[in-house]
Amino acid sequence: MERNATTTAILDATHRLTVERAGTDRLTMSAVAAEAGVSRPTLYRWFPTRDHLLTAMAEYEEERFDRGLHTVLRPTQTPAERLDAALGYLVWFLDDNLGPHAVSLDPGFALRSLAASLPTQVETWVRLLGDALARVPAVRAGELSVDDAAELFLRLAYSHYLVRHDDPSTLLRSMRSMAGLRPGGGRRAAG
Repeated sequence: MERNATTTAILDATHRLTVERAGTDRLTMSAVAAEAGVSRPTLYRWFPTRDHLLTAMAEYEEERFDRGLHTVLRPTQTPAERLDAALGYLVWFLDDNLGPHAVSLDPGFALRSLAASLPTQVETWVRLLGDALARVPAVRAGELSVDDAAELFLRLAYSHYLVRHDDPSTLLRSMRSMAGLRPGGGRRAAG
């Protein structure tokens, strides 16, 4: 779908309401129109049904993830810096998209969203971080493929939101350790 200011406002509003309401079960087209500052006929012109809107929102979120990851990787130079930046971005993105209570308030929505996003996010990570993932100790030892490492980091990050921990920095420290990065991030651990 081609994006313009109106469709972007609608999709951003849908995202905010989904996070705020912890899922899509209580999401109404009227609430989306009001949050986006558009009339209901305008909303229905772009998204004729709630299913069209939710499908477009899922695609939009995948695009947001991809754009954001590109942005944080742009200033990095070494594979270790890229991996560290990607891990930090993943934690931030999930915090921003799932919020602190999304899984407990609407577990079905959270699980469907994470499951639907996983293949695309693994593909994005492998495409953008292949050489950085190749430096992960388990990949270097031949125990995991680059694809396996990408999926493992994503699944680990997802699990933090399924069994909630109050401090996302704990998750980030654990993932940095698994990646062979020093606690301060960016530099490779010896070995």
